[in-house]
Amino acid sequence: MIEALRNKSVIVSWVLLLVLASLFVFINWPFLVPLVLAGIFALGLVNLVTRLTQKLHLPRGLTSTLVVLVGSTVFWLPLALAIYRISVHLSAPQQFEASHAMFQIQSLKTSIVGILKKITDVTGIDFATPASSMFESVIKNIGQWFFTYSSQVVSQLPGLLFQSFIFVLFLVALLWKAQHIKDFVVKYSLLDDELTENLILVAKDSCSITLFSTFVIGVIQASLIGLGALCFGEGDFWLVVTITFVVSFIPIIGAAPVGFVLALLAFIGDRIGAAIGMAVVASVAGTIDNILKPFLAGGKGDNKISPLIGFTCVVGAVVMFGISGLLLGPVIMNLVYGATPLLLKHLKQERT
Repeated sequence: MIEALRNKSVIVSWVLLLVLASLFVFINWPFLVPLVLAGIFALGLVNLVTRLTQKLHLPRGLTSTLVVLVGSTVFWLPLALAIYRISVHLSAPQQFEASHAMFQIQSLKTSIVGILKKITDVTGIDFATPASSMFESVIKNIGQWFFTYSSQVVSQLPGLLFQSFIFVLFLVALLWKAQHIKDFVVKYSLLDDELTENLILVAKDSCSITLFSTFVIGVIQASLIGLGALCFGEGDFWLVVTITFVVSFIPIIGAAPVGFVLALLAFIGDRIGAAIGMAVVASVAGTIDNILKPFLAGGKGDNKISPLIGFTCVVGAVVMFGISGLLLGPVIMNLVYGATPLLLKHLKQERT
């Protein structure tokens, strides 16, 4: 009888716990994305904040706030300028159609059609006419897609700013109370203390690897490609920086193709010096990944994972979660890579 009542008490406790957790998640569902992203950034930055707090002898709350503000400025400055450039193009579409970028695309089309005309002269089969029509359609659709997508981005800007504000508040709070949160998790974890500590360490490593290798390398690569575009007059600096930064998160593809595309467009436009310069910049930016990632990752995480797996994880995460998948994909990949052996080892020990 006592055992039955005890089991019933356990069941009721679990039901109440699940109900309360479900209600908490339900009312905070609109803030789920900024909360998850704040958790990832907090796990990745917690050691940095701890070291800065000890070195600068500042209150942890102040150190957390300063780190978040500096990081937000570094992230939002190029993005805000890129959005401004997009809004300028939206306000003057005729000016965009006559811009240097559209001139480069038209030059590419002319060169390809010229090559196809030579092939037509040799073979007698008309490749040039359908190709020219196809290019005109593609260029028109690209322009329409750009303006439609850009308009949607600009219209969603107020919501994005609000979500970013919530993210900053969550991140400061998590960094400030990191030790209290860790103590709570270890105290009430259903796993033993050693395994819980190891899983927390894996989570911190997974997030820090993504932030300090993928994120930092992305910033460096985007800055190099952007400076190259600025020096050689190829493309809008802030748009190039933003696009390169986003693409740099995708394994196998990386940031170098953006530079090579600009080099190709410069070559087609008979700007040989700019083409060679952009090709050199793209090559340097592409090799930075291989040079710095082992140093920043410290031989852990995605440094040991196949680039093909990294590619599918990032692209799949973007498909499932949107733009936040660029961050969630590498974190989940590294978390699975690090936590799975620990859990399997624990299960094996429990069996024996």
